[in-house]
Amino acid sequence: MQNTLYIALCDTNFADRKQMERLLERESDKRLNSCVFYMDTYGSRDALLNNPRVYDAYFLDMPDEEYSAYDLAKEIQEKGILSPIIFCISSLDYRSCGDLLPNSVFIQKPIVVSELSLILDEIIIQKQEQYIPTVELRNSKEVFYLTENEIVYCEGQPGSRKLKLHLADGTIKEAEAFIENFFTELQIFDTFFFSNKNTIVNARYINKVDLFRLTLQNGEALRLNPAYRKDVLRLKEHLKQ
Repeated sequence: MQNTLYIALCDTNFADRKQMERLLERESDKRLNSCVFYMDTYGSRDALLNNPRVYDAYFLDMPDEEYSAYDLAKEIQEKGILSPIIFCISSLDYRSCGDLLPNSVFIQKPIVVSELSLILDEIIIQKQEQYIPTVELRNSKEVFYLTENEIVYCEGQPGSRKLKLHLADGTIKEAEAFIENFFTELQIFDTFFFSNKNTIVNARYINKVDLFRLTLQNGEALRLNPAYRKDVLRLKEHLKQ
């Protein structure tokens, strides 16, 4: 299985930023058969924090003592993000800026390739150990991630980019995606099916299957296209095994 690593690089020094981009691209090339790197680069605090994406690793160097990479790292972690922070040390030694932040790593500039490789290997291993499959969704306010068990069912009109997700905790979230494309994303799991052209259901939450209706564990009833009934029953039986 090929892994993915989403990396944020924030460096106020343009030349250093470009050099780190090249180094990370080479590291990505070394791992083409096992891990794909996706990298976004930033030159300021605002540019990074205005992007709602949560990255698997943050490479930071902002040596301004009034607002440094250490301050940026604290802001990232205050959002509840505990991905590894890699402080790239140039003119400011971030180890002297304050208390050691959780999940922080330090590497000296100029970057030694072997040290960078070791850090990336550790990040990849850590991600594999903590990995819980999720699907990524977004709306006008946020990007968010849902696990298989969080989604009970989803409603949307074919050709429309509006989805309504009914979650296991009883809440409803809206997202912007075509229901057909979202169903494709859900294929990383083996529990979702179309009950009709407008509704995707998680089979784990089905209590009863009738000819024209599904009854969920919470008592809610959903319309079932009878052409899908055999597939639904087969999927429910598979989940019992």
